[in-house]
Amino acid sequence: MAATLATGPAGAAPSTSTASTTSLTNQAFERQAAGDTAGAQAAINQMPVDQVQKVVAVMTNVNKALTFPLTDQVPGGVAAGTAIVILGFGLEDNGAMRPILVERLTKGLAVAQAYPAFPIVVTGGAPKAGKTEAAAMKEWLLEQGVSGTRIYTEESAGSTQANAINTAALMRQNGFGNGAVLVTSADHTRRSVADFLVAGITLQAVVASDAKIQSAPMSTSGVAAVYRDARGVAKI
Repeated sequence: MAATLATGPAGAAPSTSTASTTSLTNQAFERQAAGDTAGAQAAINQMPVDQVQKVVAVMTNVNKALTFPLTDQVPGGVAAGTAIVILGFGLEDNGAMRPILVERLTKGLAVAQAYPAFPIVVTGGAPKAGKTEAAAMKEWLLEQGVSGTRIYTEESAGSTQANAINTAALMRQNGFGNGAVLVTSADHTRRSVADFLVAGITLQAVVASDAKIQSAPMSTSGVAAVYRDARGVAKI
């Protein structure tokens, strides 16, 4: 459900306390998630200018996420210098990968084979039996013949928010551009896209590992969940 976006006030906003700013921020996101742009705008109009900028930036990125084109096919024409980012999924207690994670890796491998010069980032912590999601993912890719020099592991993330924040940091540290092809499951795409956009990553394409592309509008509760995650990345 992509709504018309609220924007900042034309003039200077009144001075407000920290508690009031927090309350107004909550109101703005709750109203925007519910599709009440006027209500969101009313709250924004009472915020300090610096908070307005942060709130509107998150709303803009969430709106992009809710309308971002998805595919279950390997995308064509992706710009050079892009990274392939494959999101992890919880391992079995013995460290084995679950079918959903293998599905993501299989799709990510297809993208990697189509773009052999692109680095691959596998992201996921949550170790089981001494092995992180990212470590298990790297092992699988190596078994499929992918060169280890292409694979970068992010092994600390325990949430989609952390996937986005930590991957953005890894990409900066390794001198990558900020462009990425994101690979995850269809029911995880909208939240993932929002988090990665808010983290500063430009998504060249988003590939669902399964064919259950979400085409119908999200429910109000679903949109609210996307906003909650994006706010966590933005820390507002």
